[in-house]
Amino acid sequence: MASIREVAKLAQVAPSTVSRALNSSGYVAEETREKIKAAVAELDYVPNQWIRNLYRQSTGIIGVVAPGLIHPFFSSLWNHLELELRKFGYNMMLCSTGGDEQREREYLDTLERNLFDGVIDGAAVLPDENYAKLEKPIVFLDRIVAGIPVVSSDHRQGGELAAQKFLECGCRKVLHTVGDRQHRLQSHEGDDALDRYLQEHGVETIREEVSWDDTTDYESCYKLTRQMLAAYPDVDGVLASDLQAAAFLKAAVSLGIDVPGQLSIIAYDGTFVTSFNSTAPTAIVQDVRTIARQTVAVLLKRINGQQLAKEQIVVPVTLVKGETTN
Repeated sequence: MASIREVAKLAQVAPSTVSRALNSSGYVAEETREKIKAAVAELDYVPNQWIRNLYRQSTGIIGVVAPGLIHPFFSSLWNHLELELRKFGYNMMLCSTGGDEQREREYLDTLERNLFDGVIDGAAVLPDENYAKLEKPIVFLDRIVAGIPVVSSDHRQGGELAAQKFLECGCRKVLHTVGDRQHRLQSHEGDDALDRYLQEHGVETIREEVSWDDTTDYESCYKLTRQMLAAYPDVDGVLASDLQAAAFLKAAVSLGIDVPGQLSIIAYDGTFVTSFNSTAPTAIVQDVRTIARQTVAVLLKRINGQQLAKEQIVVPVTLVKGETTN
């Protein structure tokens, strides 16, 4: 394979002139440019972008640390993040941790040691100090750590919208599924807002903690939701992620519970999964396109050393009325 020096020798110019012509990074006379083009064609020279990137300490690759690949919300978000990064000439490398701390630690170490331009972390299950020492530009999705920007939905708004809908439906006892509270997350504000709003209006609330596997595997979701409905026969409202909400609907039908007559169900995320059932659920919809756009915008500012106006960015959610609430 020909080198840039061979191109320069054939065109009878300096290698730096060839570099300027190929990169459009400076003035090159038109006559000289034509000589270089002819030499490139004759030698079948292909510029080595990887070598260029190494020289610039840049690879054009962003590492995205994911808790998993098949969760409906996250799979939608990864898709939009890749599309958004490509608009700015970046490629995305997806690193799935499965919620395992050691796997995330290994991925972060790999991203830190190699020439990745930045990191978007949607897993973030390690102690705060693991992120504080990173030298790569990083943006979180949901996790809150001082000094690191975070982009997420306005979960407080989501919790309040769901609560208002349950009140409209006349619900008196609402169950909602939650994750663990080991770390500080923006999404916890949604859980707290729902409880606070409903309890202020005399409605009892029940939190049921679910594991990551129970949010991604439908069969596990279905078994768990049947158990919950059997354990709480007087529950008349349920808020759960899309896959779980679909499982609650199926479980309710199997137990002879009328939806929405006896049980109101609200799905949280509003992804493609909500269109799979013949009964369209009422849903709190997260705007994954805007989350992706804002996340990339924040990361690019960090990569370019620009000042951020604020560390926490929240994207509004909407409630879309379906057939699982009155």
